[in-house]
Amino acid sequence: MKIFVAGIVVYFCLFLGANEGSASLLDENCGITSRPSRFRRVVGGQDAKRFSNPWMVMVLHEDQFRCGGSLITSRFVLTAAQCVSASTMKVRLGVHDMDISENTNEINIDRSIVHSQHGIQPYNYDIALLRMAQEVAFSDYIRPICLLVNEEVERTSPTFKLTGWGKTENGEMSNILQTTNLQDVNISYCKHKFGLSLDQSHICAGSLTSDSCTGDSGSPLSAELSYQETNRVFQFGIVSFGSLSCRSFAVYTNVTHFLGWVTNLILLNSDFSI
Repeated sequence: MKIFVAGIVVYFCLFLGANEGSASLLDENCGITSRPSRFRRVVGGQDAKRFSNPWMVMVLHEDQFRCGGSLITSRFVLTAAQCVSASTMKVRLGVHDMDISENTNEINIDRSIVHSQHGIQPYNYDIALLRMAQEVAFSDYIRPICLLVNEEVERTSPTFKLTGWGKTENGEMSNILQTTNLQDVNISYCKHKFGLSLDQSHICAGSLTSDSCTGDSGSPLSAELSYQETNRVFQFGIVSFGSLSCRSFAVYTNVTHFLGWVTNLILLNSDFSI
């Protein structure tokens, strides 16, 4: 994640629509941290507090870090389609600092599911599900992010939070999980900037001081909102692509657009006999 000016994360209160009663969470244990989600300043950016993002996942190819991802249930990880390959894949959960393995959990991926239309149109349908070979137990270090099913989430603020281990302003990957705030802007801005046919299945977001970068692909774009009188963190986007300089707005897969795809595939692939 490339960050050019250090700052303080500001939370905006977000709320659901009026028909909350008909909605449900993909996992009832989602989006809650056991300890306050505080942040501290560092040179050139922000280190996320240790327990503030327990849904963050490292996607590994042949034991090497490739992408970010998010835990959405005890057995499934959400990431970008570009993060999937035919090589041996694993996920590492509970990571904050790459140099510290304590309280982390590394699990093999036994099934990867890429959207069937990814690749037909460039930069579209950049979404994939990874099924872990076994369920993971939730803890202070490992917990799913929220997805709201049966209803779209209505936000009242244009601000998102991005987290990832991607390249920083010094051109190197960050060992410690980084976080920043990004502004949601009309998709027409990214359509003009990148000269691509983008639609409501994409999100255009960024800021003048920070941006996603190499290594952030697959990482979640999120926001905190109140659900049944409890503040929870919901995922809205997945890092997809941006400028080579990592100094501008970027494009994210709109997760809410694919909620039906996600929930149906989880139901079809939740057996433990394979």
